Amino acid sequence: MAVSTQIKIILIRFASMFCCSKKSKAIFYHDIHSDQRFTNMSTSVELFKKHIQIIRESGHEIVSKISKETGQIEISFDDAYLGLYCNFNVIKELDIPIQLFVVSSFLEKDNHINKTQLLELNKSDLITISSHTNSHKILSEIDAETCRFELTESKKGLEELLDTEVNSLCFPEGKFNNQTIKIANEVGYEKKYSSLPGFYFDEFTQGVKKRSLVQFAREKEFKAILKGGDHILSLWYKLKHFK
Repeated sequence: MAVSTQIKIILIRFASMFCCSKKSKAIFYHDIHSDQRFTNMSTSVELFKKHIQIIRESGHEIVSKISKETGQIEISFDDAYLGLYCNFNVIKELDIPIQLFVVSSFLEKDNHINKTQLLELNKSDLITISSHTNSHKILSEIDAETCRFELTESKKGLEELLDTEVNSLCFPEGKFNNQTIKIANEVGYEKKYSSLPGFYFDEFTQGVKKRSLVQFAREKEFKAILKGGDHILSLWYKLKHFK
């Protein structure tokens, strides 16, 4: 484990000693795996199950959409890697709703869920399909016209494929700026998810939701994040992600 990662974990656990909050929170992963891994960002099924156990033992409810200030957790997966489809029996076994942020042009790409598989997942009441742009371009690094295409093309393509509205977006690599937010609102995204740590209703700006990355968090770190310990890194994440 890198020294910088160890320092982050120590800070998160230390900060959580001063947090006793059960405020509602969005957390996210990239994939889950049992035997085969489709990305180095994947979480083992065993660790994922442990996270769900911790959430429930802490008294939180796992929901598809957070509606209360306290006691609710919303779980999402970015990029639509194939491991989620291959291990969807785990999601059903745990009976947890998840939001899947899909890069629409990646649906026929190696190691990613394809259109047929996405249609199958969309039939489940446990899955909400949302946008992760058309081709995963970093939205804060492209011009307004390209940004609008990325957001419009993804929304339109997913809605036509799934025959349902797509109203939520998460920013590739968590990076965004004021132009990104403005265009996303104009295109019709009601919710915009960042990778900035924080509680769900403590929005960053203009309706941008905060989320905590937990994919490699061990038990003590995960408990600390649920309490809000990772908020100590908020300024660092803001400088890194909001340009």
